[in-house]
Amino acid sequence: QGWPGEDDPVALFYKQADFGFVRERLEEMHSLCSPVSGQDKLEPGDRSSLHCSKDLQFCLAKNIQLDFSSLAGRVEQENLKYRMDIFHAGDITVSGCNLDTDNLGRQLELMSPLQSWAPELQNLRQSDENTRDACDITIDTPTYVVKLDASVNMYHHFCDFFNLYLSIHMNHSLSGMDLSSWSTNKQVLLLENIPYRSAFSPTWSAFTSLPMMDLNSVAGKKVCLKEVMFPLLPRMLFGLFYNTPVVSGCHSSGLFRSFSQFILHGLNIPSYGLLPHQRMRVSIISRDTRYRRVTNEGELVKALEQTGLYKVTLARYSPHVPFPSQLTMTHNTDILVGIHGAGLTHLLFLPDWAEVFELYNCEDPGCYSDLARMRGVGYTTHNWGQEGDMMRVVEVQGGNKGPAHKKFVNYEFDSNEFVKVMNSLRKKVLEKKLYRGHFEGGREEL
Repeated sequence: QGWPGEDDPVALFYKQADFGFVRERLEEMHSLCSPVSGQDKLEPGDRSSLHCSKDLQFCLAKNIQLDFSSLAGRVEQENLKYRMDIFHAGDITVSGCNLDTDNLGRQLELMSPLQSWAPELQNLRQSDENTRDACDITIDTPTYVVKLDASVNMYHHFCDFFNLYLSIHMNHSLSGMDLSSWSTNKQVLLLENIPYRSAFSPTWSAFTSLPMMDLNSVAGKKVCLKEVMFPLLPRMLFGLFYNTPVVSGCHSSGLFRSFSQFILHGLNIPSYGLLPHQRMRVSIISRDTRYRRVTNEGELVKALEQTGLYKVTLARYSPHVPFPSQLTMTHNTDILVGIHGAGLTHLLFLPDWAEVFELYNCEDPGCYSDLARMRGVGYTTHNWGQEGDMMRVVEVQGGNKGPAHKKFVNYEFDSNEFVKVMNSLRKKVLEKKLYRGHFEGGREEL
């Protein structure tokens, strides 16, 4: 139905949350360093180029030098994640092109580490010398220079992966649909010095087959890059995935579905087909954190299994479970259940007919409902009535008592009411053409 006064909500949704978002960024692309005519010092293949979208949110460059000399001592003494002073004036050099400093100056409004590349590219300078003449490290492999959000949190880290995926789409279009854009023969250079460790690190295999570099790899050195991408960032204003304004009443972004398939294919995640007799696989996310645990989850599992309609698994999405194994469970789930938390980001990798049941949104209603809507899977939360009726709060000693109090306690839910909601979700799945098509097509697990 859209927003009041919105003439075409479908077109708006396409621009906000689908491939129209990529198209608008492509239309913003402009050159910041135009070729120099009559340049005799450099061969054409050695000349720099730099093309960026509005506000330096995405850039592609060729033959560019990054000077990390000033980091020689800092990498051992400071945490450089989210820092805007990794480079200083003149540390990024282009040659053989005319740097449009006036235009560059107009693109520096979003001076924030995860919103644009302004903190880095404000330090551009133009040189008449070949950037490759004074390199300590030369990388001819196409390179992604990357600034990450919080890699310990699935929701925030997948903001990184999703925007890198969008950026590859942009590069693919700008390259004239060159299929090598999708090759995993890419070098990743992380602009941080704390060694990267994440339970979600296997996801990188969809993007690169090479060992990743970080600031420790390049500190004290001048690095020359033949081809480099500065990708879309995870916390852009009016970005996609995080901070996404989504018009009401619209759902099922082809871009989100494409991302899901890209990751599932890149990590070789299998699909096991449907269970016979219209039984449904249910995965209940079991948190091992201090807060937002469902203290009677065993009772909920037992009540659901007693119906005979469900195969129930307590999904322990923890660092102790390999991430591909987690995705295999998710991708073979018909109904995903969990309380508000980053684990619900798994909904991105559900089959198209699946439903999500957020037991309680902890007064943060838009986060996972919007994500489910963009992915195109069903979403439900539930009104459990007055506190203490069908939902009981279990206080945690020393828990936060402020505005976010609902996120710093544990919960119990009425098992009978829970089964009623699950049965209604099962009915929704059974009514979906995608599910019926798989079931009637004989693609059941024997």
